[in-house]
Amino acid sequence: MDKSYIPMMDVWGVVLAPIYIIILTSVLIKINNSMKAGFSSRVIASLFLYYYLFFLVGTLNPLIPDFPDTRLFSLIISENYFPPDQSLGVRLFYYITYPFRIISLFKIELFILFQLFIFIISLMVLWKSWQIVLEKNNYSKSLGVHVFLTLTAVYPAFLLYMPIPLREFFILFGFSVMVYGLIDKYYNNNGLMYIVLGSILLLFGRPQLIVIVIIFFALFQKTKWIKYTLVVGSIFVIPVLFTTILSFKFTPDFFEYIRNGSFNKYYPMSYGEVEWNTYVDILKDMPSLLMQFLLSPLPLLHDMNPIHYLAVFMDAIFLIIVYIAVIYAGIRVSKVYVFIFILAASIFSIWEFHITGAARHRMPLVMIMLPVASYGLLKMYQDIKAKI
Repeated sequence: MDKSYIPMMDVWGVVLAPIYIIILTSVLIKINNSMKAGFSSRVIASLFLYYYLFFLVGTLNPLIPDFPDTRLFSLIISENYFPPDQSLGVRLFYYITYPFRIISLFKIELFILFQLFIFIISLMVLWKSWQIVLEKNNYSKSLGVHVFLTLTAVYPAFLLYMPIPLREFFILFGFSVMVYGLIDKYYNNNGLMYIVLGSILLLFGRPQLIVIVIIFFALFQKTKWIKYTLVVGSIFVIPVLFTTILSFKFTPDFFEYIRNGSFNKYYPMSYGEVEWNTYVDILKDMPSLLMQFLLSPLPLLHDMNPIHYLAVFMDAIFLIIVYIAVIYAGIRVSKVYVFIFILAASIFSIWEFHITGAARHRMPLVMIMLPVASYGLLKMYQDIKAKI
């Protein structure tokens, strides 16, 4: 299967790539040392090169699926195309990535390197947030770092969506910065600047996440009267901002219209046809929609054979291992991450309807759980080893 972005590729991008790789790898190593993230220089260089090689191999490999959105983002990258009829998030992506497009000479092969550059910084920021948890639980800051990096290297969704022209790398960056701020706020009553910065970055990637941004900003306030005031206020603010920014209604019947319209349009790739007249109806359906979202393409609310979507099926198997590892890690070290994950995933599940699209859209949420899973897997290994 030819990828939709192949016609826009340029051989000079591949020729110049080694120079960019050397420069960007050096910058990543300096950033890592400055942040004291604990990633070794060799691992950073290997991970960066590994993902770029996967881009080259995946471009030519028919087993790696093509995604329709990649054509649009390839046009933005290579032709500096402004998408006037696209969503606000896509238009904002055009503006926020303009400096990267210039530096990459409007070549997809070089822009992908900047995507991976920002993606690896996201991993550093995420691991820094986990270091706060390790420190608070009297563990070494480097505990499980190699397991974490291994998980990032084999996570199927990362391999599917990071080394191709999409905006997911920017969404992951926003999520990682926001999560760092939330964790720092929870444990140290700091991090407000990172919460705000991460939220802004996140909204540039996907403006509809304004709902999540407001909820987390309210819930992670330490002062009770501020927290309760913001929580109550968000009930009124969220619908107004959601409608103003996206021109969508914030009503059960509108969310029903979105899901059911998509069900008819994308069947059999869609799931979860609903009947929502009240918010209570949404809450009743949320558990099943959440499970389908977290385990798609496994057939919970649809009857399609998941093996037909081999790449996404492998992603689901990987996630089951991650979920088990997170449970094994224990609530003492994982409670904040699990809370962020479940709350955000519940909100995502209201909107998500696509069997394979779920793998792409749950990716930033799963990313949050990888540090916890790394600890859980390490703990599992040590417990098994102690019993042998």
